[in-house]
Order: sequence, then structure tokens, then C-alpha cells
Amino acid sequence: MTRRAAASSAGGMLEVYVWFEADPSADAAVQAAIARLADAMTGGAPGSSVRRPRLLRRPDLKQRDGRPLATWMEAWPSVPRQALAAWLATLSVQAQACGAAALARGGRHVEPFLPMDLPRGT
Repeated sequence: MTRRAAASSAGGMLEVYVWFEADPSADAAVQAAIARLADAMTGGAPGSSVRRPRLLRRPDLKQRDGRPLATWMEAWPSVPRQALAAWLATLSVQAQACGAAALARGGRHVEPFLPMDLPRGT
């Protein structure tokens, strides 16, 4: 195990990814809701040392039940591992309060990841 992986597994930081699908006509509303969510999550919430997320959108649309849907991804860097449970609970509450949850068709899918070093190729 590398030093970074050892530090991360001992407590360190995680990256949290949240993906969801939304009506493509709601792109501006999604961006506004995630901006409000980012403001709420980086200002005094558990794990408030977390930086603002990157917001990504797939370039293509998916068809579900004959309707187009855009896939979105929030990438939250530097979530303290020891505060993960509280941070995720706060994220869920704030996603509701900021309107992000209401825009997500089929729910918001949250997945934490442990950053790992990538060894150099030979």
C-alpha cells in the first residue's frame, strides 16, 4: 500500500460522486440548484472543509420511456472520511432544500471513492 493510500485508509479524504438524470429542458435549473447546494455544503456543514464540486453533464442524452434525459455528475473532492456519514446525511437534506433532489428523475446516486496512487507504468 502506498503512503497516500495508507493515509487515506487511516482517516484521510474521500471523493464523493453523485450522478442523476434530469430533463434536458431543466439544465439551467439543475445548474442553479447545484450552485445553491454547493454554497450550502461548503459553508458550515459537517465536513465544510470540502471544496465546491465540479459539475459535469454527459454530452449525449439517454432515452427512457420515450423521453430524453441528461445525465449529470457532481464530483465532491476532499470529503473527510471520519465525517462521511454526517456529511452524506447533510448532503441529502441540503439536496432536498436546494431543489436538486426534485430535479433528479430516478433519484440521486451517491458513491464515495478512496483516492489511490497510480503507479508508473514500466
